[in-house]
Amino acid sequence: YVSEILQLLDDREDVDRNTLVELEWNYLAVLEHSPRPAKVLHKALSEQPSLFIEVLSAVFKASEESGDVDPEPVDPDRARTIAMQAFKLLELWSHIPGTRDDGTIDGEILEHWIKEARALAKEVGREDVADSQIGNVLSASPMGSDGNWPAEPIREVIDLFRSKPLLDGFQIGKRNRRGVTTRMPRDGGELERNEAAAFRAWAKAVAYDHPHTAKALDSLADSYEDEAGWHDESAERLDWEV
Repeated sequence: YVSEILQLLDDREDVDRNTLVELEWNYLAVLEHSPRPAKVLHKALSEQPSLFIEVLSAVFKASEESGDVDPEPVDPDRARTIAMQAFKLLELWSHIPGTRDDGTIDGEILEHWIKEARALAKEVGREDVADSQIGNVLSASPMGSDGNWPAEPIREVIDLFRSKPLLDGFQIGKRNRRGVTTRMPRDGGELERNEAAAFRAWAKAVAYDHPHTAKALDSLADSYEDEAGWHDESAERLDWEV
């Protein structure tokens, strides 16, 4: 019912956008598996770096190195509930800043958003965790116009900022977005070898212009090859047991 009501509100012109953002926040858990996800809230995160930092700060404390000390919450239970909700929002967020209606990405808008988000994160002592979350959302990239992954604007910002936490978040996010795989007990790691081959080919294709992106893609290929070996060993053990 919540999903159906929000679908009706989407088509109305007399509903304030901030109202939809608030409604989606309140019903985030309900909307997660519904036909109508929290799209307005996700888009707001991608348009407002300050909102991103607000959500981030609800989940993660300032780093010790920053010297910033967060005040103790007046209501710890409420703060804990908000933190869990904010973590779920970041986990679900896949709307890359600068994404146009046709799914392509405006590189200038993306770069500006990241610069502002990183500056705000530095002010509150959350640089590394912000970079990690930015890398995570960048992993939702579509294919590039040249047939390689990630899309060109994503490659540009990865090689522009060259942040290890961002690269780590990008790789972890891509692995997590793979989802569940199925195979027969003795299939081994063929699925993972195919994944590794794809990442290796993309790394080779983009290496000249975007060496840092290529390094991240090669690391992904390495991780899939390691996983393939584990699945191969599991399949072999079944044969030994027979």
